[in-house]
Amino acid sequence: MPKPQPHSLCAALLLLHFLLLSSIRGATSIPDPKSGESGKSVCAGKIGECAAEEEAMDSESNRRALQMRRRYISYDTLRRDMVPCYRPGASYYNCKAAGVANSYSRGCEIITRCARGD
Repeated sequence: MPKPQPHSLCAALLLLHFLLLSSIRGATSIPDPKSGESGKSVCAGKIGECAAEEEAMDSESNRRALQMRRRYISYDTLRRDMVPCYRPGASYYNCKAAGVANSYSRGCEIITRCARGD
């Protein structure tokens, strides 16, 4: 078996180095479906450690990053103009129940001089 040439060994190592770097870079970035390229790198720290990077992102990128994490908040929660219950005065947790949630009823006392109309 012939002995490998030093320049071919260096070229192979250099190629391997670039392949490893490109795979690491691809694993730590968010892909952008509109452009087809990878986006900004994601912070691998805890929640409070990456606040500066997350505040710098625009709202669409921030929503996309939150959606990809799926740890605490769902994408449906971020929808605008979503009203949990359309009945006024009803509880958000039990919309179908009859009655008013936390209805305020207090008797007439001397200190309030019955100003509330009770």
